[in-house]
Amino acid sequence: MHAALVCHDDGIYLPAVVESFQGRVPATLFLNERPWHGQPGDFEKVKLIAERLGVEVILGCWDDEAEHRQAVLTWARAQEIRRLLIPDTDEVLSPELLDSLFQLAAIELADQVHVEMDTYWKSPEYVIRPRERLRPVILVDPAAVQHRHIREYQGQRPLVLSAAHGVLHHLSYAGPDERIRRKVDSWSHRDELLPDWLDRVWDAWDENRTLGNLHPTHPEAYGFTERIPVPDVLRTAMAAYLEAHGGTDPLHRAELEPITPWPSISVVIPLYGGPDDLKHCLDSLQDCEDLLAQILVVDDASPDDAPAVAENRTGVTLLRNATNLGFAATCNHGLAHAIGEHVLFLNSDTRLSRPALIRLVESIQASGSIAAAGPYSNEVGHFQRTRATYTNPDHHRLFAEDFALRRVEDRETDMLVGFCLLVRKSALDEVGPFDPGFGIGLFEDNDLCYRLRRKGYRLVISGRSFVHHEANRSLERSPEDKFAAFARNERYYRSKWQRDLDTGFASHLAGTRAERIEFNPTREPERLDRELTRLVKRADISLFMIVKNEERVLDACLTSAKPFFTQIVILDTGSTDRTVEIAESHGAEVHHFAWCDDFAAARNASMAHAKGKWLFWMDADDTLPWTTGEALVRAAAEAPRDVNGFFMRVRFVNDDPTYGTIVDHVKLFRRLPSLAWKHRIHEQILPSLREHPGNIFRLDAEVLHSGYDTSEEGQARKRERDEKLLFLDLEENPDHPFTLFNIGMTRHYTNAHEEAIEWLQRCIAQCREGETILRKAYAMLAASYRYLGNLNEALETCEAGLRACPGDPELLFRLGQILMETDRLVEAVNTFRKVLGADISGHFSSIDLGILGPKLHIHLALTLMRLGNYREAKHHFQRAIQQNPADLTIVFELFRAAVASGDRATAVEMIQHVETCEGRTHNWARMVQDLETS
Repeated sequence: MHAALVCHDDGIYLPAVVESFQGRVPATLFLNERPWHGQPGDFEKVKLIAERLGVEVILGCWDDEAEHRQAVLTWARAQEIRRLLIPDTDEVLSPELLDSLFQLAAIELADQVHVEMDTYWKSPEYVIRPRERLRPVILVDPAAVQHRHIREYQGQRPLVLSAAHGVLHHLSYAGPDERIRRKVDSWSHRDELLPDWLDRVWDAWDENRTLGNLHPTHPEAYGFTERIPVPDVLRTAMAAYLEAHGGTDPLHRAELEPITPWPSISVVIPLYGGPDDLKHCLDSLQDCEDLLAQILVVDDASPDDAPAVAENRTGVTLLRNATNLGFAATCNHGLAHAIGEHVLFLNSDTRLSRPALIRLVESIQASGSIAAAGPYSNEVGHFQRTRATYTNPDHHRLFAEDFALRRVEDRETDMLVGFCLLVRKSALDEVGPFDPGFGIGLFEDNDLCYRLRRKGYRLVISGRSFVHHEANRSLERSPEDKFAAFARNERYYRSKWQRDLDTGFASHLAGTRAERIEFNPTREPERLDRELTRLVKRADISLFMIVKNEERVLDACLTSAKPFFTQIVILDTGSTDRTVEIAESHGAEVHHFAWCDDFAAARNASMAHAKGKWLFWMDADDTLPWTTGEALVRAAAEAPRDVNGFFMRVRFVNDDPTYGTIVDHVKLFRRLPSLAWKHRIHEQILPSLREHPGNIFRLDAEVLHSGYDTSEEGQARKRERDEKLLFLDLEENPDHPFTLFNIGMTRHYTNAHEEAIEWLQRCIAQCREGETILRKAYAMLAASYRYLGNLNEALETCEAGLRACPGDPELLFRLGQILMETDRLVEAVNTFRKVLGADISGHFSSIDLGILGPKLHIHLALTLMRLGNYREAKHHFQRAIQQNPADLTIVFELFRAAVASGDRATAVEMIQHVETCEGRTHNWARMVQDLETS
């Protein structure tokens, strides 16, 4: 075997290349006296280097790269060399690769051998990842191959070696700027260089070492750089790199020093299993020992021997919980023993480097108004995730060191994730520790961040601090269902601060939206309490209710309602549970009533005990948002004398937390003489109110029907009771349109559509013009026809309904569905468009709000896709996702549409959306695969 190298004036790494095979392979350098671009070069310097290395030098004047490399083959054939090693003068062979090549040469298995190549960027510390797809030829049989182009050869028996057989270390892009500029300028293919590549990529990388797509002609070929420990075989190359820069490394000029004065830091590590994770975490902290006042590992009854890792560690204190208490309580246990000015809550599956800690402390120390700081990480939710350009967790410190050199400002935020959270102890003393009510974990960090922001403190993401995180290791070890815990804790978090949202004091909670929280001091709940007390007396509203066995929901109902009424009347119709006890605990007047199969009679009996100037009714499974309570109190206190009542929405939040079904009801009205409820079921006060002179207006507020019993058992009881009352009502009011409507509605929602059609037709026939139930009767009738497949009848019903109730959005939506299903696509689109921006405030409504929101946009998008209009369809898909981001079925639809339309960018956005919502699940993996194969 013989080595032949081609060169003109680039000899910086020639000693390293020759050293990698010297003593085993003789070498000849084919040195061009003029570079391929025709300009003079310093070939004499390279000649001297080669001669000092004992390498034979053959001088020549070759016009281009092809001629130069062909000369090597011609020479080798003349020398009858059977195996020719052909690295460039910036390509160092690993010992493993050289051994593999010798073995292949001995058996003459191939005419040309291709190898895996590690390409280096700027210095021998930075390697391109993923590894280049290009596999250069490194060993040839000169007699059997021909040179084709640059590093390409043609032969009969090619062989490709995997990296397991060794790699070629390619130093092509490692070295001084002047070398790289000269290199790309002398290429035979220099006309392919991307515009402004030197400024836009080569120079810019120094300031942002996470920059991607680096290759000068095919950007995606160089995905990103990973900083690694210099391989042993490149020690000589590293020395040459440093010498070329005057003996110093321009990429790492000085060690990062901690600020002075340095505050005392206590580290609290909550532990629930995972000895290997904890070992890595504590090992990483050894580099920070002089910067830490104490390290507290708090074991939360680990299911394995993880605590033993901390037991005998110098400088580590092990604390134990007797039982498993969860993340918040475990952190608080550590906090109780913390002595530092700042406390760093650090998950056991993290790795913290010295540069990351220094930058994190710099961030919190920047201002006394900053209460907490968090780093960026490779695996973290919300706004702290960043691209990590390392493929081996052991290299995290090198990445963090470079990350600390970025010229990036800290970013103010409302949400910092608790995996690595530095907090001023004085701020914790003020707002309190983590809330142990969050159990095993999730949302306790949201809650703490919100409390800090609520007190006026600032939170920052440290722009130059990076911490490696394995993510969710402790949670995955927990026997609890993490999805159930997520849902439970999210409800707890929202309910805890719901009043801040309801009053308008806070625009949203920490971690729930990307925008910054806006606080309105004039709406601070404590301030509103004082003002409300005066208004409630002036309004003088009595709440009256009927209940039976409502212990499941009554406490939440009365807790939400209590602040807004001067009297609460509870009429119990025979409870056998804690209903009466709960009512009395809220100061309600409890009266008893023998149930007589008549809701109107029960309402009248309850209302008879109400003494306020104004009356308000609720069901036990309703709750009253603060804004609604405040609105009804102001409405009653300020209502002119000619106003008798207000109707408002009741929203069924079980259907959808944002776009559930709403039904308008008269809820607030004056206590007038002879008022009486009518109808045994779905009882009404409106007819009685209309017998009195005066107006009834809409109040822009809503009651939440939030405790509706959707269980199979509960629904069965309700159906049995309703059936009985409906037909008792029918006996008393045989031709009343409202009675007929209620029977038809019940049949419709229990899928007895043929019966529903009969009753709804009778209802419509009995309705007078302007009847409040008419539009809904038509909509349900059309829907029942559609469910039975009778699309012509459904179409005719929608058209008749729109003649009676022009512009009704639900009838238009139903009509659009039918037109879509009968392939009248243009008409369907035009009909759906008429629903956009519909105003339903001018009449009594009962409608699924999704028809005005995401359901409308998804139907429009799907119809437009069938018409081939992806551009407009994409807009409506995106609107639907904005309105209901948790509904991933919409995301999947847009993903499929984007892939089919070649819109890769939008497809990638949808993949990222799914990852944000549910992580790298099966859905995410399937989407990635579908995109790759599209």
